Amino acid sequence: MTRAFVAIRPPDAVLEEVDALSASLDLGGARRTTRDQWHVTLQFLGNSADVDAVADALTDVRVPAASARFGGLGAFPSNKRARVVWLGVAQGAELFDALAREVGERLTPLGHVPEARAYHAHLTLARLKTPADVRAALAADAAAVGDAWLVDEVILYESRVRRTGAEYTPVASVSLAPRG
Repeated sequence: MTRAFVAIRPPDAVLEEVDALSASLDLGGARRTTRDQWHVTLQFLGNSADVDAVADALTDVRVPAASARFGGLGAFPSNKRARVVWLGVAQGAELFDALAREVGERLTPLGHVPEARAYHAHLTLARLKTPADVRAALAADAAAVGDAWLVDEVILYESRVRRTGAEYTPVASVSLAPRG
């Protein structure tokens, strides 16, 4: 049993653009996530995932591949009292929603029930220990970040928490069928 999650990893060219945007944001003492940590989570599985069973459950995901593009900045729970600063999805939100829904349906029988709150596709850029007002920092124009890319793979990651931050290791991947 291990700490794990299911996610989408953007291609390196897109992550270059995310890196440039992240570096341009004045987030004070926020702990920034690193490029190796960047992904869009579909479902967090907690600390006791049977990764072999999860990988088996995901083998034939039916959602077809489609394009996505990052855009829009925000924070949870709000820009005025931010704990997490994120980059949103400007194109392809319906794809991420469909993938999260199907992953949830496939993993619920294994005891991995999706969160009750609505799914919100995003890439975490930074975390703050103390809530802070980040409205000025997030006023940057981030309507579209990087090029659109083809989301054609879902990845199961193992997560290890370290003093230096979390380390994510791909355990299994599932290719999405071409649209058509």
